[in-house]
Amino acid sequence: MKPISLVAAIASALTLYSAASVAQTKITYGSWAPSSDPASLGMKAFTAEVGKRSGGKIQVVNHFDSSVVKMRTVLNGIRDSLVDAGYIAGAIYQAELPIDSMITSYASIQANPLSISAGVTDFVLNECPECRAEVAKRGVTPLAYAGTPPFYLMCKAPVTDFSQVKGKSIRAASAYLRFVRYIGATPVNTPTVEVMEAMRRGQVACLVGSIFWLQAYSLWDVVKYVVDLPMGQYNNGLVFGVNTAFWKKLNAADRAAIVGALPTLVVQAAAAGNDKAQSIRKTATEKGIVWAKPNEKMAATMQKWFAGERKNIEDFGKKKGIANAGAILDRFEASVAKWNGIVSKAGGDAAAVQAALTKEVYAKMK
Repeated sequence: MKPISLVAAIASALTLYSAASVAQTKITYGSWAPSSDPASLGMKAFTAEVGKRSGGKIQVVNHFDSSVVKMRTVLNGIRDSLVDAGYIAGAIYQAELPIDSMITSYASIQANPLSISAGVTDFVLNECPECRAEVAKRGVTPLAYAGTPPFYLMCKAPVTDFSQVKGKSIRAASAYLRFVRYIGATPVNTPTVEVMEAMRRGQVACLVGSIFWLQAYSLWDVVKYVVDLPMGQYNNGLVFGVNTAFWKKLNAADRAAIVGALPTLVVQAAAAGNDKAQSIRKTATEKGIVWAKPNEKMAATMQKWFAGERKNIEDFGKKKGIANAGAILDRFEASVAKWNGIVSKAGGDAAAVQAALTKEVYAKMK
């Protein structure tokens, strides 16, 4: 993958914002994610691009690391104007955002960070009025989504067969709650920030999660063994959900500058995710963490679980009251397949994907 340089973009932002008096519109952005998270890096690039496109008239002020809103408070924080925009993880809001949670749960869909990020953004903004409506009920307008690289099973002790974790506690969320039960282990939803201490005390044997967490939450101090078997990804973080009233009050020029910069956010978050995953894996290996190839039985178990997930997710949606869950999933699958094709044709080139996203999604926004 060939990511667009963040250095030049951020340098441009520093120039634009050296005189705060230039800014006429201020956007306060809140995120629970660490400042080193790919979504946060995408936001920094977006901030620079908005400044450039607006001639310095729009200032985005970013608050990462749960400094203003937390994972469980960001939805209401945007609605209540504590922040103007923020990063919403729909998996946390199953009651409030059931369709979003259903899409999150489809972790087994085949994709990569660029195709899932572009695919979900295209799906929600162009193909899923139901998705937009459920977020709108919370006073939020969805404008950009980002997915992640694959999740992995990361453990304190070696795991050479899934039978070794039978009956043990494994930290998991969303779709991975089903997987943990599927292999006979016990899922626990320990907050990510508490997993390291839980593993240190022996309360949690493993976790299913992002490779980023090894660095962001210092999990590489306790994780010693990673099963090198991709388990799907987190599909649809709403990385730019904006207060609807705030959005409507912006003038046409401000909205155009923001919309023009959103492809940068989506693609840079995805590209940074790929780059950071490779970097963290290298550092983790240097720290002594073992990346172990699964045996054939483990790989077969994973494939069997993947094969049954489409029905499980549709059932999940129906239990959440989504009458047309199957139809929504059909549209979602079509969008991801479309973007898998676009990304493949582009050879994973971030600039080419960004141009396609602009044409297919953001150029159509009014």
